[in-house]
Amino acid sequence: MNFRRLARGLPRIAASGAAVLFLAALAAAFLPMDVRYSAPDGRPPAGFVAAKAAVEQMIAAAPPTLSPKGRPRAFLHGEATGQVFVLLHGLTNSPEQFDKLGRILFERGHNVVIPLTPGHGKADVMTDKLGDFTAQGMLDAANEAITLARGLGRQLTVAGLSVNGATTAWVAQNRADVDRAVLLAPFFAPAGLPQWAGAPMGRMLVRAPNVFLWWDPYHRADLPGPAHAYPRFSTKSIGETMLLGANVLDASIGSAPACGSILVVTTASDRAASNRITAQLAANWRTSRPTAVAAYEFPAADNVPHDFIDPAQADQRVDFVYPKLIEMLESGRPWAAPASGG
Repeated sequence: MNFRRLARGLPRIAASGAAVLFLAALAAAFLPMDVRYSAPDGRPPAGFVAAKAAVEQMIAAAPPTLSPKGRPRAFLHGEATGQVFVLLHGLTNSPEQFDKLGRILFERGHNVVIPLTPGHGKADVMTDKLGDFTAQGMLDAANEAITLARGLGRQLTVAGLSVNGATTAWVAQNRADVDRAVLLAPFFAPAGLPQWAGAPMGRMLVRAPNVFLWWDPYHRADLPGPAHAYPRFSTKSIGETMLLGANVLDASIGSAPACGSILVVTTASDRAASNRITAQLAANWRTSRPTAVAAYEFPAADNVPHDFIDPAQADQRVDFVYPKLIEMLESGRPWAAPASGG
C-alpha cells in the first residue's frame, strides 16, 4: 500500500464524507414529511361516578415498571366540582412534578387528574424508553385523560408544561370540549431558534439516529434536582415535539382555536424554550379570536426558571410562583398585582 498517496488523499476523503453528511442533513431537514395527529373518538363517561371509575382504572393500568413517584394520580372529591384540572408534566419528569400543585388545587375544592406521558416515570431513571417517544403517543395519553376527566367537573381546564405545553396547544386548537387551555412555558423550539427553522430541525432530529444527551454534562447522572426525573433526554423526543409545535403553528394561521379560552404563561428567564415562537402562536390565535387569548410573563427580574412547577428543582421559586399561578388557573386571566392600599 502506498501510504504517502493515502495520506495525501485523506483530506479529500474527509471533505467528501463531510459533504455527504451535510447533504444528508439537508435532505433530512427539508424533504417533506407527512405529519398528522389525531384525537381518540372515545366519548366521556356519563356522569361523575362513571368518570371517577374510568380515571381510577386508567391509573391502575399504569405499567409496573414505574417508580412510586412516577405513577399517574388523581385527587378527587366525592362529587363533580365546579372546576376540574388535567395537569400534564414536562419532558423526563413525571406526575410527581405536579403533585404539590395538584394537592393545593384539590384542597381548594377542585378535582384534579395528573396523567403519565408515555416513556416517563420509570424506576430506572437511566431508561432508554424515551427513544420510543412520539408526539402522537404524548397526545394520546393527554387526550385520554381529558376525555375521562370531562365528567368530573363543570368546567374543564387542561394545563401542560414545556413539551406538554405543545400538547396543550394542540388541544386548544382542536378540542371544543375543553373550556380552558393553559400553556405553561410551552416548548415549540429551543430558545433562540427562528420560527422558520422549527419544522426542518424537527424533521432532521426525527429522521436521524436517536441520541441521549445529559441535561447537565458536568453532573451527568448526579443531576441536582428531583430524583424522580431522568438525567438525560432524547433527541427524538425534542424533534417529535418540534414537529407537533409546527403543526399547531400552521393550523393557527388558517383556523381559530376550538377550545373555550386560552391562557399562555411564560417566563422571561426561560433558557430552554423560545418565547418568541410562543408569542407568535398567541398572536395567530388572537387574529381569529381576540378576546379568547390572554398571556402573562414572569419578568426577568423574578428569576423564574423554565420548570416553575416542580418543588424539587434546584432553582425553584414555587412559594413565589404558585399563588400567582393558582389565581391564573382558577380565573383564566393573567395575574395582576393587587392594588396598593391608600
